[in-house]
Amino acid sequence: MHGSKRLAGAAMVAFALAANIPFALLVDRFGYDDVLREPPLQVLAAFRAGGPELILIWLAFAVCALAFLWVSAWTGEAIRGGGERWPGWAAAAGAASGVAQAVGLSRWVFVVPGLADRALDGSATESAVAVGAYQMLHQFAGVAIGEWLGQTLLAAWTVAVGLALARGPLARGVWTRLLGVAALFLAPLWVVGQVELLATVDPAFPDFQITQWVFTAWLGWLLALGVTWLVQGETK
Repeated sequence: MHGSKRLAGAAMVAFALAANIPFALLVDRFGYDDVLREPPLQVLAAFRAGGPELILIWLAFAVCALAFLWVSAWTGEAIRGGGERWPGWAAAAGAASGVAQAVGLSRWVFVVPGLADRALDGSATESAVAVGAYQMLHQFAGVAIGEWLGQTLLAAWTVAVGLALARGPLARGVWTRLLGVAALFLAPLWVVGQVELLATVDPAFPDFQITQWVFTAWLGWLLALGVTWLVQGETK
């Protein structure tokens, strides 16, 4: 058990720290994610202004999302090793979340650069077609797959981890239980934030704009859990 706990804890710490780097850079250099609410041409202009460096930042963010596959797998091993049941749906949700978010983020690496060039340098017709393609791609790959599907699955995985920490064999000590409660508190906030995605198709839905802050808090929670498991894993 101790080995699996240390491995999962190390993976959580590495993921939280690594994912925060491209995320912070995107906020600083691209105005993410507020910039996505601007008109498409303005978004594409800001994207191209970032140059190759911005593309590499998006690639790093996508790679980090895909790396959650290992975090999810090793977390499941640690929970099972601690004597707690780890349902199959939780393992599937964690893995699928990493893939869905990586797919959504990858559009900025492999598709958006070409659309930005056509929208900003092409004829009026080419520009209109590129803008339309960007909007459809953003709604499907970004909003539907990356944000809605990926983050909803991640919220489900977080609930499963929270339940394991708050009850059963893993619920040892007040701090561990508090981490479990924090996970159960963050997950519904994430779901509430998803209403913002519906506002992109119908302004009648409320635009809460809390997802970015919930994600930041979630990274902090994951980092705290990872450090906790690293410490507990050293205790025989």
